[in-house]
Amino acid sequence: MENQDKKRNLIINAALLRFAHYGLAKTTMTDIARDISFSKALLYYYFPDKLSLYVSVIEHLMHTISKDILKSVEKTSTCTEGVLMVLQKRQGYIQKYYNLMEFNKLVGPDLPDDLHEKFSRARAFELKIIASLLRRGVEKGEFQVENINLTTEVLVEALSGIHFNILSRHKNICPSQEQFKQIFIKEKFLAKIFLSGLSAS
Repeated sequence: MENQDKKRNLIINAALLRFAHYGLAKTTMTDIARDISFSKALLYYYFPDKLSLYVSVIEHLMHTISKDILKSVEKTSTCTEGVLMVLQKRQGYIQKYYNLMEFNKLVGPDLPDDLHEKFSRARAFELKIIASLLRRGVEKGEFQVENINLTTEVLVEALSGIHFNILSRHKNICPSQEQFKQIFIKEKFLAKIFLSGLSAS
């Protein structure tokens, strides 16, 4: 069982490198098998198709990102720094794994259920960590917040609105790297204004 887990993880890590460099559409199972000297049959034993492997890669990456964000946020001294750190880390990973995000070229605009579930979990994690930061801010006297959960939802939805607005103007499904930079700049600006409005002082 342990050996099977090692092989599965080896495949996922090799696929992550391939997808991140070439994108989902231009990567084949043959490429991944060749990278780690596995047979294609062995890859298909663990993953029935490329999309199922991609979903596992996304899950693995999201787990890595979540751990990194939690660790980084713990080192921030204020809630505002913590929220900005979440946005900065997210932007950093988007830039690093930009080609990985272009899944719509292969799967189309409608997310398969497995992928939708992974992205829903990522959103739930973001809501949870920002809510915990606001709670910490209230406890330390940094903020005055009556309803932490509602405030968190409004902030996250406002940030999502920036993303949607930029894409709708350009009729894109997936932002370009330049658009991601614009989104990040505006997200930081909005977060600072929003959080300053919650200031206890």
